[in-house]
Amino acid sequence: MQNELDEIQLELTKRIHLLFLEKFNGNKLAFSKAAHCDEKTIRRLFENQQGMTINLLFKIAFALETNPSDLLYGLSITDTSLLK
Repeated sequence: MQNELDEIQLELTKRIHLLFLEKFNGNKLAFSKAAHCDEKTIRRLFENQQGMTINLLFKIAFALETNPSDLLYGLSITDTSLLK
């Protein structure tokens, strides 16, 4: 299950990064200000050195003018071994 969670995090970060490049032209400072978080947080997120909290996801979605659910669309855990 951890592998799936890691892959989901990578995919989510990739989606965010693409929207960030489109909307902010790679300007991490402008993005961090719009998301009301530290630029270091954004940098660490994009370098896969930091995970993402629900709070940060909502802030990032707001800055990207989208919904968290749109960013998460289609991502799910398929390992059902934990349900047994």
